[in-house]
Amino acid sequence: MPIIDQSERKLIVSNYRALLKAAEPLLDREKRIHLKAAFNIMLNAHQRSLYAETEPYFLHSVGVAIIVARDMSMGITSVIASLFAGASPQNEEIKSFIHTYHYNAVETILNKLDTVMQLPTEKVPTNAEHFISLVLSLADDIRVIPILLADRLQYMRNIHVLQTKDQVSIANQTANLYAPLAHRLGLYRIKAELDELSLNYADPVTYQHLKSQISRIESEESAFFESFLQPVHLELQRFGLDYKIKKRTKSVSSAYAKMQKQGIELDEVYDLFAVRIILYSAPENERADCWKAYSAVTSVYEPEPKRLRDWITFPRKNGYESLHITVQGKDGRWVEVQIRTSRMDDDAERGNSAHWRYKGSEGDQETAEWLNSIRQVLEHPEALGDNSTTNQQNKSASTIYVFTPEGDVKKLKPGSTVLDFAFEIHTNLGAHCSGGRVNRKIVPIRHKLKNGDLVEVITSRNQTPNVDWLKWVASSRAKNKIKKYLKEAEFKQAELGKEIFKRKLNQLKINNIDEAAGKIVEYYKLSGSLELYQGLAENKIEPSSIKDILLSSTKTVEGKAEPQLLTTKASERPNRTAENRIIVNQSSAIEGYTLGKCCNPVMGDDIFGFVTVSEGIQIHRSNCPNASRLKARYPYRVMEAEWSSPVEGSYFLTDIKVSGYDQLGILSSITNLISNDLKMDVRSISLNSKDGKFEGYI
Repeated sequence: MPIIDQSERKLIVSNYRALLKAAEPLLDREKRIHLKAAFNIMLNAHQRSLYAETEPYFLHSVGVAIIVARDMSMGITSVIASLFAGASPQNEEIKSFIHTYHYNAVETILNKLDTVMQLPTEKVPTNAEHFISLVLSLADDIRVIPILLADRLQYMRNIHVLQTKDQVSIANQTANLYAPLAHRLGLYRIKAELDELSLNYADPVTYQHLKSQISRIESEESAFFESFLQPVHLELQRFGLDYKIKKRTKSVSSAYAKMQKQGIELDEVYDLFAVRIILYSAPENERADCWKAYSAVTSVYEPEPKRLRDWITFPRKNGYESLHITVQGKDGRWVEVQIRTSRMDDDAERGNSAHWRYKGSEGDQETAEWLNSIRQVLEHPEALGDNSTTNQQNKSASTIYVFTPEGDVKKLKPGSTVLDFAFEIHTNLGAHCSGGRVNRKIVPIRHKLKNGDLVEVITSRNQTPNVDWLKWVASSRAKNKIKKYLKEAEFKQAELGKEIFKRKLNQLKINNIDEAAGKIVEYYKLSGSLELYQGLAENKIEPSSIKDILLSSTKTVEGKAEPQLLTTKASERPNRTAENRIIVNQSSAIEGYTLGKCCNPVMGDDIFGFVTVSEGIQIHRSNCPNASRLKARYPYRVMEAEWSSPVEGSYFLTDIKVSGYDQLGILSSITNLISNDLKMDVRSISLNSKDGKFEGYI
């Protein structure tokens, strides 16, 4: 540990004493020794470093530990874990402490806390439900979450040293993500302070204005409440109740939230001030005493039945218990009255963590069950409802959360892969996914993701879905998208096969395509014409067999061999017979053929046919620039072709590309050569000249 001066020593001692005082109810002689050892290790680990540019790190750690012990009533394990939070999980002193004093749970909490605190929350969309689910899925030990909230509260208490723009950003993030998490956990005191600090830094002008208004109204209302409570005191005493009464003033942030939600002014917030009656009752008399107090109040003032909230008979799932009624005072004003016992009030102020003091140590079975109940509260938003009994499945067990490069959170099923993630982002991204980067490491598309992964999709324009992909995805969305793509691909293949089939029928002078297809389907025992067309497109059915099947007798010749679908590759089969060649005439005027514009074949060129999806058969030169690509990628769509015998006196159109050096009369010389010497007609000429050279087409 570095040398410290006198002022630092005083600061350290005063903070250690404050921690001891906060943790006093948790400590016996042995645990006091453990806490002192942990405190010294924490000092050595952080030395003079700062926490997020706000305060010395050791002060931050002690502040968090005090919140965990005093305000949350957590156990010694949580207090020690909060002291070590932020230090390296590989710190040798911490590892030795855990081993020596058998604090294995501290190691678990620290590892999970480190994972959660590394989340890029500055990029997470301001969606409290997403954030709660994400944190819960990563925090296997539920104690991570109160420590996380304590860390944020201590941070918020010291952001005044930061620049204004940073204060606003941090305050908004706290209000949108951390305060709702504290509310869900039932840590109302923590939640209220987070809300107050957030509004103060995010919108200081509004905060200070409302604060001064509430203070003024409170001063003006003091006489009214004194008058209102006089008869209530008499009735409570008549019922023989042991009690105290507090006046509750709505916090600035709570009043502001209600104004925003209901679109009202401050003086229209009817429950800006409330009366809280706290009863000192034996556990077995709590409910009865609360209803006695209800009778005492309503015997004096008229209640509004629609505003009765009975959270004593039906406590909220987060453990909140209280009886809320709204009554009308003598002057017609409405006043909210909250009735609860001292135990209920303690729970309401401290939240669910107050149960530590009633449920013993952090290691017993009852506490383990309580921790599980807290997990249920966090998992189910309906826990905040009045009397909800909805029973949902465990979300954390059925969902994982991963990040996009932009920081967006995506929910996926456990077992989801990079491919699932890609389809979750966009269908086209999934269809062309060739791999991914998970936490900046390149992985294949079938790589399984886990909570908190940062995922980037790698695509390739040549990548398309195949049947194997269905084995590599977990989500219904991805499976359905892949199946849809494969089905569309099948239909495209079928269209190609249908073109081949129609061409064959044209050669055979057969017009009824449906009847012909039916015969082939029956002959090969296929499921339908779709399978026939796919078979033709994929060369599983030889087009040359169609003639024999359609023109042969419908009676089966005894001893005739069953026809077989072809399974060999095109390169392994013999050349097509002459009758299967495409015969192209000189003018390419026969229906179903077009001459490829990429190579403009003319009579005498070596040619081949290519079956397109929507333009019939295109004729290309054998040395066409696209020939090698078409033959390599779509061998089953390539057909042999030849020119028909030329008819004497016939002619055909073609393009001639010409280029050369520009000179006076060059165009006249070219046209004379074609017209006079070659005896050919010129339909059109397009030439461009630049820098003494010309180029164009005739």
